[in-house]
Amino acid sequence: MTLVPSYIPRDPDGQVRGALSRLIGEGGMLLLTGDSAVGKTRTAHQAMLDTVPDHVLLAPESSTHLERSIASAIDHASSGIPTLLWLNDAERFLGPRGLGMQEFRTLRSARVVIVATMRDSFRLRLVRERVSVDILNLAEEIHLERIWSPDELARTRKSLETERDPRVAEALRASREHGVAEYLAAGPQLWRELQEAPRVHGHPRGAALVHAAIDLARAGISSPISLQDLTDLHEEYLPGSNKSLISPESLDEALTWATEPRYGVTRHLLPVSGGWHAFDFLVDAQLRREQSPPLPDRTWDAALAIATEDHHHHDVALAAFANDRPDIGDRALVPLAKKGNAVAMRSLGVLHRRADPKQARKWLKRAINAGDVVAMRLLGNQHVFQNEWDKGVKWYRRAAKAGDAESVAFFCEPFIYQQPNPTAPPTPDDDEDYEENSEPWAPTPRTLKVLEAALDIACDMTYDEIEEHGGKPMKAGKVNKGWYFMLGYLPSQAWRQTRRWRREFARCYDDLANDIRAGQTPRPTCTGEELALHIALLHASAMTLDEMDFVDELTTGLSESSHDFDWDACKDLLFEDHDVLWLYWPWMSGIEDPVNPINEFARVAHLRPDDWFLPFREARTRDPYRGHRR
Repeated sequence: MTLVPSYIPRDPDGQVRGALSRLIGEGGMLLLTGDSAVGKTRTAHQAMLDTVPDHVLLAPESSTHLERSIASAIDHASSGIPTLLWLNDAERFLGPRGLGMQEFRTLRSARVVIVATMRDSFRLRLVRERVSVDILNLAEEIHLERIWSPDELARTRKSLETERDPRVAEALRASREHGVAEYLAAGPQLWRELQEAPRVHGHPRGAALVHAAIDLARAGISSPISLQDLTDLHEEYLPGSNKSLISPESLDEALTWATEPRYGVTRHLLPVSGGWHAFDFLVDAQLRREQSPPLPDRTWDAALAIATEDHHHHDVALAAFANDRPDIGDRALVPLAKKGNAVAMRSLGVLHRRADPKQARKWLKRAINAGDVVAMRLLGNQHVFQNEWDKGVKWYRRAAKAGDAESVAFFCEPFIYQQPNPTAPPTPDDDEDYEENSEPWAPTPRTLKVLEAALDIACDMTYDEIEEHGGKPMKAGKVNKGWYFMLGYLPSQAWRQTRRWRREFARCYDDLANDIRAGQTPRPTCTGEELALHIALLHASAMTLDEMDFVDELTTGLSESSHDFDWDACKDLLFEDHDVLWLYWPWMSGIEDPVNPINEFARVAHLRPDDWFLPFREARTRDPYRGHRR
């Protein structure tokens, strides 16, 4: 029997390989997410073997080796050598001292492919606390489910026909309760052993070492933990008040039990870079418990002592605030802030936002004085949350002027130019009792004609900009200076999309205009069409104010109505909702992410740019072979 079971194809395999193939020519990040031990690493590894076997693979051991790996990746790629940067457990490589946006852009410009994995719990923490979110938003993300689908289970059964592996057979039998991959990784077995270990004549000291490592991970420690640190802390986790009554085994026996391989290569404590960390499945299993016990103060003290690097302090602070321990967050970040660390000041402003708004504003202002541009936007958010709208907009203007993309986009949100009172006389077709009319509302023929023209013009102008700029990322300063007109109306989440993506968006204008030409009321079928229609309504309303001669020429021969050019009604009634406009609001930053708390609460769908062209309903889909205008 081989050490590792043969690979069983997963449902997302085609999607993973397709994403890798696209990134070869463009550069960028493929991010596989899911619970621990769901097969993220194995799926990514198999896809790399099948899709990019000729690439040089660079895999830094920890964040301290990241800078050297990035430099090597850029050097290789610039020399024409296909290069892949492998960031397994990517949370170790993100954050204030990890992979930043500047390094990410440089890697992508050099067409380096980044393949990364991340557990859902870490990803949720980063999103909620607004850490490395720009990079997460730019990654092509694919999620692996914990419980395998019927098709995946069928493939597992098929594999047993040709290769009778008892581990796979046992995993299949346990598949109702556990995922096949996590069972093959021995996660449930190790968790069960850990729960049983503290019994008399068992391994209470070994279990205590493991629980100490689990709780240090819960406290934000992702770096290797020394044996001395585990030894110093583990007695906190021995059961009972009188430790001698349980007759714990010796430390040597405990360490042997906790670190010896089981079921192949898995163990409770895994060796890494001269230290140890708990098997990820055990950390997630503890977090999934309905009443996971609070972390002891001694554990927080130990985490702060272990966090010797600045970015480790940020990790502990995030974990502390997630566990409702702002006092620990302050202990982690205030010393850095007092040394002039602007990111620490900003983080304190974010983390105190709800509990102490006055304290939050104080830290954000200190961060601004230290040169932090993002803190300007966050201070604007703080004023908006306090219903101080004018002060909030003032800070957004300052942030936009300083080059903050989300603040620039706030002032690009499409709106309706207010129209004067209609001057056209009532016509016999006008219905004074409109609310009682059984016919559904629809824009008048003249309104539709002008809207059709606005869509056509917007489409042509967008294609012109694509021909001029291609897939070059848009920058706040250039949007401010008018380098982009039509593309400049997009929210900042879409500023770094590819040429192909921009062509898909341009086609949204055409699709809606073609609806009008076909005699239909234009109703968006996807997020991209929603935004295209909002932008077209802005320009249509401007045309009926400033270009009446052109409008009269367009609408010659069409009957007039007092309901002509009611753009506000169009905005109210042509859309199912206006959720897409949340992408422009700085205080809604991150709303496009499915794990964003507001997104989860409001059940918003398809706000990530990669999802903009997915149909809202299967019954209303466009012909995939309809082509592009040019």
